[in-house]
Amino acid sequence: MSDMKSAEAPGHTKTYSIIVNGRPREVSDHKLTYLQVVQLAYPGEVPTETIVFTVTYSNPHGHDGSLTEGQFVVVKNGMIFNVRKTDRS
Repeated sequence: MSDMKSAEAPGHTKTYSIIVNGRPREVSDHKLTYLQVVQLAYPGEVPTETIVFTVTYSNPHGHDGSLTEGQFVVVKNGMIFNVRKTDRS
């Protein structure tokens, strides 16, 4: 018998309420990667050699910070993400 709770147990899916570029979002991932946050802000877009996304966040339950490609952040309810798209042209 296992004491570990299954993250996929029926009725036990946790969702987090966050704000991305001023819009409310619900996510079920406990950690969000840089690319996941970019996709929440700009669906279908990805960084390229000429397009860069700057991701910053504020966490009312911890520290504020920024994300770069390859990084992730642990999600808490009420987190605010700001994603800026920049063209390097």
